[in-house]
Amino acid sequence: MPDKGFTLYATCRRFLSFLRHQKKRLAMILLTSILASAFAIAAPVPIKLVIDKVLAGQSPSAFLTQLTPVGQIAALAGASALFAALAAILSAVEKTISARAREVLTRDIRLACLDRFLALTPLCTTADRQGELGLRLIDDGQQVARLFTKTGPLLLRYVLIFLMALGALAWVNIWFGLLAAGIALFLSIMVRIAARPLAQAARAKRHEEGRVASSAQEILRLLPFIQASGGETQIRDGFDVTSQNALATGVKETVAAVRLERIMQIANGIAIALVVGCGGYLALKGAVTAGDLAIAIIYLNQMLKPLEKINELASAITGATSRAGRLAELLDRPDPMVRVGTHVAKRAKGEIGLHDVAFAYPGGRPLELGTLTLPAGSVIALSGSSGAGKSTFLALMTRLFDPETGSLSLDGVLYPEWQLEALRAQFALAPQSPPLLAGSVREWLSLGNGTPDDGACEVALAAVAMDRTIRLRGGLDTDIREGGAGFSGGEQARLSLARALLADRPVLLLDEPLANVDQASAKIILAALAREKGKRTIIIVSHQPIPAALVDTQLTIESGALTSQQTQTRRVTC
Repeated sequence: MPDKGFTLYATCRRFLSFLRHQKKRLAMILLTSILASAFAIAAPVPIKLVIDKVLAGQSPSAFLTQLTPVGQIAALAGASALFAALAAILSAVEKTISARAREVLTRDIRLACLDRFLALTPLCTTADRQGELGLRLIDDGQQVARLFTKTGPLLLRYVLIFLMALGALAWVNIWFGLLAAGIALFLSIMVRIAARPLAQAARAKRHEEGRVASSAQEILRLLPFIQASGGETQIRDGFDVTSQNALATGVKETVAAVRLERIMQIANGIAIALVVGCGGYLALKGAVTAGDLAIAIIYLNQMLKPLEKINELASAITGATSRAGRLAELLDRPDPMVRVGTHVAKRAKGEIGLHDVAFAYPGGRPLELGTLTLPAGSVIALSGSSGAGKSTFLALMTRLFDPETGSLSLDGVLYPEWQLEALRAQFALAPQSPPLLAGSVREWLSLGNGTPDDGACEVALAAVAMDRTIRLRGGLDTDIREGGAGFSGGEQARLSLARALLADRPVLLLDEPLANVDQASAKIILAALAREKGKRTIIIVSHQPIPAALVDTQLTIESGALTSQQTQTRRVTC
């Protein structure tokens, strides 16, 4: 559901910390806004002097006494144009500075969200749809940045012009000032009442937009499966329903915005009529001059202009605060994992221990792994039926989440005592259905491996018999398209294994390395693993049988329990 409680104050309180390193830019934005507003207010003053002085046959100032009336008019017109030009130049400078600050702030918020994604355990994001998370990362961060660096400065400029125009009206005549203050108070009350439905409609629209984006991303990701399954009509109908909901909320927001705009236009017309009527009466009484009345109307227009834009500002602020609420929920989402460990090691030996370990997903069947020691350098094969908990076993190995009871250790050091980054740096993972990232082969091999030289990359590719294939396709600069398109399942599996071998870490985790590969690829993968035997601890999750000569210990997960069978001479405590 859309966030209903995140206010502008809460947004400022949560996200202003991102602006700390932009204090100079913020100061420049404030200074240029003040100067631009001051020159905008000063621009009409020469008009008053032309009407009240020059046209009445008087000199506006001693400086202009030497000029003819035509020259005086030209000089005052030039001064008015100069003030207007300075206001425009300073406004352009402020917008340029704000744009730079907006880009930097957008980047910082996106990076903070990405850091949070990377830090949270998978259990903390299972309830989120990928499209909505993507929207938070890309669009929501940008909208919050716009609030502080575009909507905020615009609101500041409007407030400054409003206050300066109100002060100028009081300077012209105190009755003009009092009348304008009363009009502003009345309009503020009207806006507060009328803006409430607009805020609700904007929040609902943002929520529905998130659902549309999430649905679209999911459809595109599963497009080949949908087409092959003949589900186009059903998917289209479902997307149409989601889009219709977004359309309805968008129409409601537009109706609320138009209603507010209509109220403001009518109120502004009445306000100008009041000033003209009261000003005309004061002019007949001799309390004000014609120039006073003319400049009062100009200042009233300047004062009311910000109020005319209040619906746009209200929509922008409401949309940004709604997005800020979603971002804050993500950034402040609690993570149950304890991260206080300080133990580090450049390279562990690779001995893994399980100590009365048990785990269960929310609402799922408990997985009892018990107590087990896997010696460094051993090869362990893990089998079990689908859904038995094999992938969960690997996730516990890399501490993607912690067991509910018991603990794991590496080289005798309990996982919570390890620095998390240092612990995960001891594991090289080749996952099932390897999610090759778009880019070059070199970039894929370097993922998590720093910047290996080309020679090391070639050795890793040769170990899985992919060196000649890659050379024929363009070498290490060969493009990997999104999802690994252009590479067969066997080639993707071997590239994934090459990256894991290149990591040269003491523990190698393989999740279904023989799934969806042909017999030739399977032989190449098994041969590569045989060459690594004894050099590192290897855990192989596989439905396919692993040659007995390769395996030291056979683990099996069935009915929520782990059993162990030693197949070689290595000693395994269970």
